[in-house]
Amino acid sequence: MRRRFAVGVAFGVAFAACSAACSTASTPPAIDAGPPAPAQVDFPTGMLWGSATAGFQVEKGNATSDWGHWAQLPGKIKNADKPDVGGPDALAHIDDDIAALKATGQTAYRFSIEWNRVYPTRAAFDADQPDAAALAAYASLLQKLKLAGITPMVTLQHFALPDYLSDVSAPTQPQGWERPETTTLFTQYCSRMATRFGAMTDWWVTINEPLNLMLGGYVQGSFPPGLLLSMDRALLVARNEARAHARCFDAIHAADTQDADGDGKAALVSYAAHLRTFHAYEEGNADDQAAADRVRYLWNDWFLNAVIRGDWDDDFNGKLDGPNDKAADPSLKGRADYIGANYYSDTLISASRGVKVPVVNAAVYQDGLATGRPRSDFGWDIYPEGLGIVLDELKPYALPVVITENGVADSKDVMRARFIAEHLYQLGWARARGVDVRGYFHWALIDNFEWASGFCPRFGLVSYDPATGARTPRASAQTYGQIIAANAVKKSDIDALPAYGAPTLCAP
Repeated sequence: MRRRFAVGVAFGVAFAACSAACSTASTPPAIDAGPPAPAQVDFPTGMLWGSATAGFQVEKGNATSDWGHWAQLPGKIKNADKPDVGGPDALAHIDDDIAALKATGQTAYRFSIEWNRVYPTRAAFDADQPDAAALAAYASLLQKLKLAGITPMVTLQHFALPDYLSDVSAPTQPQGWERPETTTLFTQYCSRMATRFGAMTDWWVTINEPLNLMLGGYVQGSFPPGLLLSMDRALLVARNEARAHARCFDAIHAADTQDADGDGKAALVSYAAHLRTFHAYEEGNADDQAAADRVRYLWNDWFLNAVIRGDWDDDFNGKLDGPNDKAADPSLKGRADYIGANYYSDTLISASRGVKVPVVNAAVYQDGLATGRPRSDFGWDIYPEGLGIVLDELKPYALPVVITENGVADSKDVMRARFIAEHLYQLGWARARGVDVRGYFHWALIDNFEWASGFCPRFGLVSYDPATGARTPRASAQTYGQIIAANAVKKSDIDALPAYGAPTLCAP
């Protein structure tokens, strides 16, 4: 998931732990929504309605990834949870998961093809000798999705990297996306997967939440390689991920020339951005607002500007005035066919209190906010209006948008139904304002391993009981199915839903 650190590592925590000072934070200012809220929002015919997962979070047997090793280290995962012990083992239960999608009328499924599973060793990669069982498993999933009438969206890198590129035992050495070879090999991997599976899918995600991976690994220390405030290395990762995305985009388009669904397009390629809203910690404080603007630019805009407009802000200062900056760089410009947007919650930014992060010179708070809003089990605000704000901010890019993740940590299922309805209402309202949203993927289809938080947060429409192996649709899945069937959300239907229940806090 995302996430937030996508799904397991909170973005705000990556910058500064929310302390008792959070209790003094003011309520973020109201956003002028313009015209009155419509009584009903409608969705287009052909809207992608789906759920999302990630391989490392729902599969078993990814021990040859950096996360496979990381999860074995003492103190890295909440409750010492292990991904292979207690997880839903998705590749062994493809039919069950497809049945869950069909039961609610979903028409799409986002999942990842795990690089380390396909090529478990560097020798296998260099010889292009993929693991036959891995290829067969992913091919089976894609084939069964097609037979079920479900559109696949394939992610090629969702946080986990092969251990021959990211060695958790040597954090002082360049790892993962710091290494130039990672971009080269990832480009080859993209080409090979597009060649092999292009006839079975048209929707591709290159990298999931690249900045979350940067922050988790190099600022917060909860992702491999586990560094704290290593800003030079963090920014190098961001730069290399942006260029790797652009090269992967080109590689997929060169290799995938087959139209899988008959719409005349062989490949639609983007990355999945984790987008948030950012408000001043103290309402009306000009310094806090300026800091919020700085953080919003780095988090929401920098990567999009690079791969859509080709605007390369090498020093991350919000201006194209540095010696290495470029405008409309042809090696980057136009490398997105759509915008993949993951959205979860709001963030408060302070210029004067808390631990300030270099580059943005601000403290960031995302959990335990004194806003009076309901909170998820992660302690994040439930802020559906923020999805509308984020979508409006994407409109100037003039590309179709797909919500590639949106969900709530809610183990008791006392928030999810209303959460889904309210966020889809905001999505429909944004469409009415002219934002070209083509799809929505709920995070997640089933309860899974939420990175540093282990199995504590429960995001699934389907619950998973590790003791019995039972998969049980939650009641909130029915709400999602009803909205899909109606292809619309009525405000009156939202008002009729129960109010948000109390969370079972499960912060990382």
